[in-house]
Amino acid sequence: MKPLAAFFASLVAGSLLANNLTVTNVTVLNAANGLADVRFDLSWDNSWHNSWPENGGALNVTNWDAAWVFVKFRASGGHWQHAILNTSGHLATGGTQIDLGVNPAGQPVGAFVHRTADGNGSLNCAAMSLKWNYAATGLGGTNAVDVSVHAIEMVYIPPGAFYAGSGGSEYDAFFAGTNPAQPYQIISEAAIPVGTNGMNYLIVSGAHGGDGQGPIPAAFPKGYNAFYLMKYEISQGQYTDFLNFLDPGLANTYFMNAYGTWRNTVSRTGLVYTCEAPDRACNYISWQDLTLYLKWAALRPMDELEYEKACRGPLYPVPNEYPWGDTLVAGMTGFSGVDGSGTETAVPTNANAIVNSGVGGPVRVGIFATATSGRHDAGAGYYGVMNLGDNVSELVVSVGDSYGRAFTSEPGDGNEWTSALTWPMNGYGVGIRGGNWQGATPTSDRYWADYPYNPPDIGGRGARSAP
Repeated sequence: MKPLAAFFASLVAGSLLANNLTVTNVTVLNAANGLADVRFDLSWDNSWHNSWPENGGALNVTNWDAAWVFVKFRASGGHWQHAILNTSGHLATGGTQIDLGVNPAGQPVGAFVHRTADGNGSLNCAAMSLKWNYAATGLGGTNAVDVSVHAIEMVYIPPGAFYAGSGGSEYDAFFAGTNPAQPYQIISEAAIPVGTNGMNYLIVSGAHGGDGQGPIPAAFPKGYNAFYLMKYEISQGQYTDFLNFLDPGLANTYFMNAYGTWRNTVSRTGLVYTCEAPDRACNYISWQDLTLYLKWAALRPMDELEYEKACRGPLYPVPNEYPWGDTLVAGMTGFSGVDGSGTETAVPTNANAIVNSGVGGPVRVGIFATATSGRHDAGAGYYGVMNLGDNVSELVVSVGDSYGRAFTSEPGDGNEWTSALTWPMNGYGVGIRGGNWQGATPTSDRYWADYPYNPPDIGGRGARSAP
C-alpha cells in the first residue's frame, strides 16, 4: 500500500523555546490481520530525564518530560475517530521507551514516549512506530484511511508525599487540624478526613473555596501517586487543531468566537479553524470546552491537590510562595522579538511572571524558560511544569464540593461523544487555581477553588495517571 498523507498536530510547533515538538513523515505500513504500523518521526528540544537528592538526601527524586502520542483516523471522508493501539509490537527509537495509556475498558489509546536514562537536550526519535489495532474499531483495511499522529508535551510527576497549603495567609488555604500555620502533609492515596481531625481550610468571607466538608475519598486522585501533567497550558494552536478534528457541528459549539479580544486569535472560515499565534495560551476556555478537549485527547482533568503537588514537589512550603518556590515576582512589561511569532521573549530578561504588565492577554506558553534558566527564572513548578501561577488561570476539580469529591482518575477514551462518568459536569465541583495575565497568584490560594466562572482569562491543561 502507498504511504498516506501526513497530518500532524503538536502543542508548540515551530517554537524553539517552547521545545519545538514536531511529528513528521507519517506513514502506515504492514497492514495485515487487523494490525498495522503507524510510523513517524518525533522530536523536541530541551528534553530531560534527571535524578537528584532532596530533603538532605533522605529522598531521591527522578522525573522526566514526555510526549503523549495518540492517533486519529478517518475512513472514506468520514469524521475523525480515535485509534485503538495494540498491546505490543511498538518500536521506540532515539533512546526512549513507550508506556501505553489505556481507556476505561483497558484498551491502549495513546503512548508516553520518554527518555530511558538521565540526560538533557534535543531528542530525535526517527522511524518510531505504534502498532495500530484497526480491527478494534471495525475497519477491514487501511487503504482508504487518512491517519493523523498527535503529540502533546507532558511532565512526569513522581509518586511521594507533599504538602497542601503553605502556612501563609492565602484565601481558604489548606492546613492541618486547627493550626492555619501548619501545612497538611499528604502521605498516601487513602481517604483524607476534612476538619479539625485532618486536612482543614477556613471558609473566608467573600472567597469561594468550598463547603469545608469531607472526607476526600480514597478514589479521588490526591497527587501522591505518579501522574503526568501537560507541560504547558493548552495553546491557541492546539485548541485550533482540536476544533479541526471534531465533527463540524460539534466544533461550532465549542468555538469561543472571541477573535481579537484579549489577544485571542482563533478564527473560522467556513468549516476550517485557524489562529495567528499558535504558541499563545488559549483563553476563553470553559469547563465544557476543557473536558471535551481532554476526552478527545484521552487525558483527564487535574484536581487542586495535584495542582499543589506539581507546583511544590516534596519540599516543605514557604509561606505564601508562588509555584516557582519563593515569594519573589519579576514582572513582565513587554516583548523582545515579534509578538506571536513563537520565538518572542519577555522583557525584562529576568521576568518570571505577568503582573499587570499592560500586555492585555495571554502570552506564549513557557515564555520565561530558556535552555539555561532555573526554576525561579523560568517561573516553573518544582518538576518543570510551566505557567502554573500566571498567563491563564487553571480549571481544576475542586475538593470543596461533593460533585468534585466524586472525581476519580478515570481518563478520557479519545471519543468526544462519550461521557466520563466521574468527571464533574455542568460546573459543579469545579474551580480555578493560579493567576493570569493580570497577576500571579500564590500556589495555595483557593479564592476561586469552587467557583468555575468563565471570563476571558481562563484556560487549562490535562493530566493522566501514570501507567
